[in-house]
Amino acid sequence: MTRTALAAALAVTALAAAGCSSASEPKAQSEPKPTAKPSRTAPACPEDGVVIKGLPVNAAMGTRAMGITLTNCGTHPYKINGYPGVRVLDEHRKPLDVKIAHGSDIVDDVGPEPLTLEPGEHATAVLMWRNRVTDVTGGAVNGAYLALTPAEDGGRPQTVRELVDLGSTGKLGVTAWHREGPKPRR
Repeated sequence: MTRTALAAALAVTALAAAGCSSASEPKAQSEPKPTAKPSRTAPACPEDGVVIKGLPVNAAMGTRAMGITLTNCGTHPYKINGYPGVRVLDEHRKPLDVKIAHGSDIVDDVGPEPLTLEPGEHATAVLMWRNRVTDVTGGAVNGAYLALTPAEDGGRPQTVRELVDLGSTGKLGVTAWHREGPKPRR
């Protein structure tokens, strides 16, 4: 094989490996994508006027922290004071045996304060836990969902899908609700 033929063969091989060809190929026409219609089954704002959502979990060295927000999506002021209600649920949405504590050894909890959220305002709380296995004879506690309420003593539970990998500790800490951003002037 001559040098010129070898160079041409290598060039064609390189073009083929890169997904190119020496002959022009027609480009595939892309089909237009259907546009998704908004769901009409879920209301924009529940009847009680608040929505609770989970934020991404921050995991480092076995310590987990997850923010949750409560948004007043209603048209009237909404009062809260205290801690969110938290239940850890399994994959079948059955409650797990988890001890919920105010604050934790991970984050300081400044405690509850009465808040009045105007429409559109938010409050936040933080859930903290450690994925620590201290007992190898029992199984690890792994929740698949959280049932969250605006208050510990009630309210409509709102379910958030989240892996809560408590290890064998069975403990979860929660801070009180606090206002996002600056406090309103009185």
